[in-house]
Amino acid sequence: MKDFGSRLRKLRRDAEMSQAELAEQLGVVPSAVGKYERLADSYPSVEILLKIADYFNVSTDYLLRGIQPMAIVENNISGELTNSPLIQANHGNVLVNDRSLSPEAIELLHIYESLSGRERLKLLNFAVDMEEKSKEGAST
Repeated sequence: MKDFGSRLRKLRRDAEMSQAELAEQLGVVPSAVGKYERLADSYPSVEILLKIADYFNVSTDYLLRGIQPMAIVENNISGELTNSPLIQANHGNVLVNDRSLSPEAIELLHIYESLSGRERLKLLNFAVDMEEKSKEGAST
């Protein structure tokens, strides 16, 4: 959990906030923010950590370990390349368009990423065929 304080300081300064302003947003005293930023082994409670992550719209993994979540997943199911935001939320959920992905969907993403281009196309075609059959079955 090295460098939590420097990441917090950078986020605060990038937002052009004083320690007192951030403290007010978090519901702590200003000296607490200063302590988090200066002391190597000083961390907030889990509740305050989540407030910090929510306020700056970053993950707790970023705050604690400096790990950035995956930013973009590209898909070509509809025939046109679109970028979909894929955000690892603070609580470990993966969200796409504000909807949480199931563990099965995440596993499918991992499988998809391991495939060659030709195999990806086969998988996408199979999924589209299954979706069409599902729609036909629902309409009859």
